[in-house]
Amino acid sequence: MRYAVIPAAGLGRRFGGKKQFFEINGVPVIEYTLRVFEKSELVHGIVLVLPAKDLEFGEKLKEKFKKIKYVVPGGEERQSSVFKGLKAIENEGVDEVLIHDGVRPLVSQSLVRELVVALSDYEVDGVIPGLKPRDTVKVVGAPLERGDFFVERTLDRDKLVLVQTPQVFMYEVILKCHERAVGEDFWATDDSALLERYGYSVVTIPGEPFNIKITTKEDVKLAEFFLSYSANSL
Repeated sequence: MRYAVIPAAGLGRRFGGKKQFFEINGVPVIEYTLRVFEKSELVHGIVLVLPAKDLEFGEKLKEKFKKIKYVVPGGEERQSSVFKGLKAIENEGVDEVLIHDGVRPLVSQSLVRELVVALSDYEVDGVIPGLKPRDTVKVVGAPLERGDFFVERTLDRDKLVLVQTPQVFMYEVILKCHERAVGEDFWATDDSALLERYGYSVVTIPGEPFNIKITTKEDVKLAEFFLSYSANSL
């Protein structure tokens, strides 16, 4: 059995509001995201993680999206929200789990499929999508003025990928990694970093250029444009 955990519990302080509920063409961002997993034949259930104050809205989404089995309150950080989502399905007999940012509304069903297939083909513990950086990447050091830094060195682009979600994992492995991270008070910027820390195997496959994460108001404009050509808008 395969579930999707969708963390969408952010408060959007930098954005100026909860991005997951921001409407594009009259539809909340989170609904575009949910449509992909609702339609995918590879996903058997969804756990939606929302701010504690928005669980009632989540129950309304549950009526619209039949694969949503649980709506749970998130934590203060993304990692704790994901952990709560994983714990919600601890007794469901889940074998694999997809973890996807609720504010990435342009993910495609084909990417979901490619991730699931790769997890099986490579017989690894996790598979993540990533894009090769097109620009030269520098490591910077001491700051000068705001946004200005001394350059220390240039990284080899051939050894770098810009990571996206969804990320797919063997359920027992990712749950165990999250439990260990809680015990050690270790915080990572994505879930695959937990597998790396504890010695599990992770493979990266090509991501999608349009699979952007909405972080700023400028991202909304991009998403609005891309969604006009996306199956997610249907």
